[in-house]
Amino acid sequence: MSFLTGRRDQSTRTSGTVDVFSGSGVDFTAGSSTTVTLTADPGTENDLVIAFDGVTQHHDTYSVSATTVTFDTAIPTGTLKIEAKYGSTYAVGTVPDDAVTLAKMASGTDGNLISYDTNGDVAAVATGDSGQILTSNGAGTAPTFQAAAAGGGAWTLIGTQVASASASLTQTGLDSTYDTYVIEFADMIAADDAVQPYFRLGDSSGVDSGASDYSYCFVGNAADSSTPAGSAALTAAQIDLSGITGTGTGESWAAQVVLHQPGDSSVYPLVTFQSVSYTHNPVLKQYSGGGIRLAVITVDRVYFQFNSGNITSGRMTTWGISHA
Repeated sequence: MSFLTGRRDQSTRTSGTVDVFSGSGVDFTAGSSTTVTLTADPGTENDLVIAFDGVTQHHDTYSVSATTVTFDTAIPTGTLKIEAKYGSTYAVGTVPDDAVTLAKMASGTDGNLISYDTNGDVAAVATGDSGQILTSNGAGTAPTFQAAAAGGGAWTLIGTQVASASASLTQTGLDSTYDTYVIEFADMIAADDAVQPYFRLGDSSGVDSGASDYSYCFVGNAADSSTPAGSAALTAAQIDLSGITGTGTGESWAAQVVLHQPGDSSVYPLVTFQSVSYTHNPVLKQYSGGGIRLAVITVDRVYFQFNSGNITSGRMTTWGISHA
């Protein structure tokens, strides 16, 4: 019978209950009473069995509403005991929000992800390989790990050097992987007034600083003049990236340097640059220029310093640029 183990839905169940009623005016009066009150709602008449002194009564001789059983006629004279057997419904415990921990979940396969299938049931997404990305395959098909699509022109961070009363900044790790590198200088502040920014290249032997290692030229514009002014050197120990900068209130220097063909075996490494400074005058100045290392070298590092004094603060960040 359903009153023993019947299941109504996923949130309720039934358990067997027996109510016993005594006559002689205790729970009912034989010959006149037409009802008894159950201790719980059986839910339906079909889940209720009534017996008078052990004799089972036909279902069509009584009805039930909530916990009240009503008989078609008065309970027969001489009845001493009535038994009511039925299944009472109780709620199955509901798990509270945020109550399921990882320790309570079933074990799975390392690297699998949890998803849902077209029926809304929990399903696993198979583990991919190293370097693959999770890709949606649209509605009706589970996502899968797939090889990343080939991209173009990506910037790969090589490293960042942060100055703090530093004599110089050096970034290593450059190689022939990239034909172009970009070096950004941000918020560079000099410890000394009226200094010039120097840029150098180097290989596995160190930073090159010979008196005739470089050649450079640049032209600059000042906010207080309509006449451009430049600087150049056929041979030098460094590439000058601008005119002087200072240490007054609000003064700083910034630039973007692009390094070309750093690992080429037949041509000299070239650089182009844009720089800007709020100078010791003080006045805003902007510069554009280029430079070259006058030798074929396999560049693996870039170097920065002011021509005198430390770098109080600032950041030099280097990226390699992919062409495919």
